[in-house]
Amino acid sequence: MGETAVVSRSNRRITARKACLLTVRYRAEGEWRPATAMDLSPYGCRLRVGEDIPRGAQVAVVFEAPIQDGARTPSVEVPGTAMWARLEGLSFQVGVHFEDSPMGLLEILSVLS
Repeated sequence: MGETAVVSRSNRRITARKACLLTVRYRAEGEWRPATAMDLSPYGCRLRVGEDIPRGAQVAVVFEAPIQDGARTPSVEVPGTAMWARLEGLSFQVGVHFEDSPMGLLEILSVLS
């Protein structure tokens, strides 16, 4: 019998992402545009956007926590890098990796729990 090489792909994510449907804003070269965050973790997210964003592009995303009981809405701008993008139906989805996890993002994640 011949030997076959088995390629193992490890999960590159440090933390699990939480499913969500948050309305966010993002900027990748130019003005701010609306998007939907489909999932979120301290170190990345998946966005549904209306344009193709090239791999490696620098992206800034502004997240706002859902309003609860009239409380203030915390928001945070998080810089990141587009790791992948693909066409899904009529929109594009893009995976964004964050180098750092600011405290405001952790607050928003805690509201999603």
